[in-house]
Amino acid sequence: MGIFIYIFKTLYRFKWWLLILPLAVVSIVIYMTREMERRYEVDMTIYTGIISTNGNDISQTTQQDWNILKNSLLNVINTITSKETLHAVSLRLFARTMINGNLDEDNIYISSKHFKELTRIVPKSVLALIDKTSEERTIENLKNYTKMDPSNFVYGLFYWNHPYFSYGALEKITIAPVDNSDILYLTYENNDAGITYQTLEILSQVFADEYRTLQYGNTNNVIKYFEEELARIGRDLYMKEDSLTQFNVQNRVIHYDKQTEAITIMDKDYEIRKQDALSARDRAQAAISHLELGIDENLKSIRNNAEFLNKMRQIGDLNYSISQIESYRLDSISRTEDNPTLNHLKSNLQDQEKDFRDFIQQYSSQKYTRNGYPNANYVIQWVDELLRLEQAKAEIEVINAFKDELDDMYSHYSPIGSLLKRQERSINFTEQNYLSVLGSLNAARLRLKSIEMNSATLKVINPPTYPLNSKPTKRRVLVAGSFFGTIAFLLGILLVLELLDRTLRDKFRTERITNGSVVGAFPGKGKGRYQHVIEQAAAQALANQIFGYIDTGNRYSFINMLALDPEIDIAPLMYGVREYWQSMGLKVDILEEGIDFNARSRDFLMTGKLIHQVRESEHDLVFVRHADISNIPIPSLYLEKAAVNMLILNAQSAWKEEDQEIYKDLAQRTGKVPLLICLINADKLSIETFTGMLPPHSLFRKIEYKFSQLGITASKA
Repeated sequence: MGIFIYIFKTLYRFKWWLLILPLAVVSIVIYMTREMERRYEVDMTIYTGIISTNGNDISQTTQQDWNILKNSLLNVINTITSKETLHAVSLRLFARTMINGNLDEDNIYISSKHFKELTRIVPKSVLALIDKTSEERTIENLKNYTKMDPSNFVYGLFYWNHPYFSYGALEKITIAPVDNSDILYLTYENNDAGITYQTLEILSQVFADEYRTLQYGNTNNVIKYFEEELARIGRDLYMKEDSLTQFNVQNRVIHYDKQTEAITIMDKDYEIRKQDALSARDRAQAAISHLELGIDENLKSIRNNAEFLNKMRQIGDLNYSISQIESYRLDSISRTEDNPTLNHLKSNLQDQEKDFRDFIQQYSSQKYTRNGYPNANYVIQWVDELLRLEQAKAEIEVINAFKDELDDMYSHYSPIGSLLKRQERSINFTEQNYLSVLGSLNAARLRLKSIEMNSATLKVINPPTYPLNSKPTKRRVLVAGSFFGTIAFLLGILLVLELLDRTLRDKFRTERITNGSVVGAFPGKGKGRYQHVIEQAAAQALANQIFGYIDTGNRYSFINMLALDPEIDIAPLMYGVREYWQSMGLKVDILEEGIDFNARSRDFLMTGKLIHQVRESEHDLVFVRHADISNIPIPSLYLEKAAVNMLILNAQSAWKEEDQEIYKDLAQRTGKVPLLICLINADKLSIETFTGMLPPHSLFRKIEYKFSQLGITASKA
């Protein structure tokens, strides 16, 4: 409880500081904020549709997770707060303000006061760019005027510290999602109602375009790349296909596999025909040789007949032509009757064969052969075999000629296969690339369409409105803050002073600093109305405290009055105590150094003469006032024989290190004799610690004293 009383008394000691200084600071704050600017706040709500439309993306194949949706929402927020967007807002806001501002009256664009301040700083060269009839032309003029130069006003307008158009002002636009939805809540605060409203109004128009430009830019670049790549691969594919077509035309390839298969079949068929033709020739030759054995010499000589040879040549030519035509017929089921040339050749062949037979019969003159066979029949057989031989020879010639052609076909088509497959592989690879790029292009176009759909959902559902009332100012907060801040500052200073200050001042601080026991406090010199009463009360309280330490059985009943400061006057204290004790009938004497004894004499220092003086005085109590003990030593004999050793300290002085050493020495040498402390020049509060309430006893003083003792609910002080 003592610590609380001490804290209260400390605060009470500085009551005027704690009252006047905060009030003075509050008065200054009130005066300085008398024209405090008002702040206006405008808000709007934007619907993004990112979360609500999830799953409607036509290019989306899998369900998106929350991280992707959150990232998309952050992209919208970052687009709104990006420098590019805010720069566009700044430029349009400046153009709109300069076009619609009025120097004489406020409007929904800017107040007249702030417009005057703005026009004062705008250079004439920039004023010339303002087209009052068109906001878009003004913006275009400002863009053309802007360049990256510190002296360029329009460039610096965004990068300086202008309260309306700078990046530092516009970045104070706050954006926050509403709960976990895809709705964004935007607020902006400034000191001009029109500027605040127009800023969000322009932002609501600009941000969607910036978002679309950003999103479309990336996707359009991808689409452009795929379109260029598709065109390049398409040209390559067309060139390769044309090259293949030209190769097929040059090499007479229609269907390579079918053609090679047909050549193989033809080769097999003509091998069979060749064998058949050779067999027919051999049979015919054998038959002719056999028949010619039975023919007489006259008939054999016909072989050398010119007409015979001519007719055989004609028959051979016809057989060759017929065989050649039959070899090149389109298929095995084609009807020979459908070929008029073949029919004509066969008809001629029949006529030639008939004519040849007639010629042989006419040429033959014998009726029988030498073997006895009829000559006519024998010749007929020989002629038939001879015709078969010619036919077989003609067919062999045709087959051999076609075999050469077939070999040429093999030589022609064999290398074509590998070249053809190489070109087909190249075309197939290019075609796959073409289809892959085409698929990517379609996906990018779907992505673009999806972005168009998502961008279409960016809508302002609660547009900004012009504020009619300003926000409550912070003047009250500043006033209250200055008041309590000043008090807190003073309390902090007081706390530091209490922790560091070693001024004795009162009982609590003295005992904490010195580790001694304080039994009284006495006022300093003064001429107040209640000075004498206070001194009496203090002397009485001190006398009662001292008397409690005096051993009445001690034959040396003297009290050592010790002081560390030679400038303090302790006479009023001693005389006041003596007067109080004398009023009680006690005999009290006072012995003072320099008057009754000499502290610098041998008798005082070595023989203990002072003890004899006290014994001879025949008084109940004797006050012995010693000289300044910091300069003049005091024998331990006097400290040990005394009833009480009283150390008088100046309450207004600091407790120094040498004082602490002297006090420690005194405490060791006094032994069992009490070493007490009394404060002199103490203030009224310190004295009341020992005396109780001091006059005047007014109502205010009674209440003050009651609270100083924490008697908040006490009925009596």
